[in-house]
Amino acid sequence: MLTKTVFDIKPRLYELRNEKREKACTTGVEELDNLYVPRKGYPLFIAGAPHHGKSLFIKWLLIEWSERYNWHHFVYMGEEGGAEELAIDLAEMHVGAPARKKNFRGEDQDHMSDSEFELALDWVQSHFTFFDPDDPAVDFAPQDFYKESCDPKYDTTVLDPWNDASKDLRESGGREDVWLTNELKVVRQYSKNWNRIDIVVNHIAKLHADSSTVSGKRYQKPALPQEWAGGQAWYRRAFTMLLVYRPPAGERLKDGEEEIRDGETWIINQKTKPKGSGKLGRAKLFLCRRTNRFTQ
Repeated sequence: MLTKTVFDIKPRLYELRNEKREKACTTGVEELDNLYVPRKGYPLFIAGAPHHGKSLFIKWLLIEWSERYNWHHFVYMGEEGGAEELAIDLAEMHVGAPARKKNFRGEDQDHMSDSEFELALDWVQSHFTFFDPDDPAVDFAPQDFYKESCDPKYDTTVLDPWNDASKDLRESGGREDVWLTNELKVVRQYSKNWNRIDIVVNHIAKLHADSSTVSGKRYQKPALPQEWAGGQAWYRRAFTMLLVYRPPAGERLKDGEEEIRDGETWIINQKTKPKGSGKLGRAKLFLCRRTNRFTQ
């Protein structure tokens, strides 16, 4: 039935009136918790320019939710390496110590013990499932990813980046904007039907260092939501849109402002939907490079 009156939905209205509201999830970073409130049943869209830490931010979010609420995640992160590399990264972030016995220069480093490594792998096993196509050259469509994720145990999914999925424009008249609008609607349906948060990661379409710091160093300002790859279709169809932005460390953007600290990362909420999912604005986080985790 497409048409409804209050009489039709009155029983559900009384259920909503009397139901106990779940306590909002937290990351332990108050500034971020005030900006974004995770709501199951709705997707989350995240974007950022290259090397601004969007994938690192997502891994940290998933780990926080797993450690605090025992959540399980279905994850594709194509730019982080295969499932093996991603599992190692998650184990290291969970423990806060390197898993690899040697650093990238081939030198011995202070790493977790064999028993710590085994426990870390058990923890990753308990909270993560990886979508990892056997052949990286094999195309997969968004629907292929979401069909694999149809399991009530998943509290979130991550498709990072969105443009790794192939596009079939035949049913959209060759128009990418129409295809994208339809696909994002499908993401919304999966979130609703499986009562989870489907996280979709996007790039920035326009990269241009058109601003200068006080010292004269050129830098790129935070992208507008219309500058996400795909443009207006994302802004129209999105629910919550978070931009991950890393300002130039060691610089002052304006006279009288503090110098940007190393690891300083801004999370900017550019669209918030539905009601109760947060507010527009910015949260300032700091990346601990030893643990690859964020603090305030």
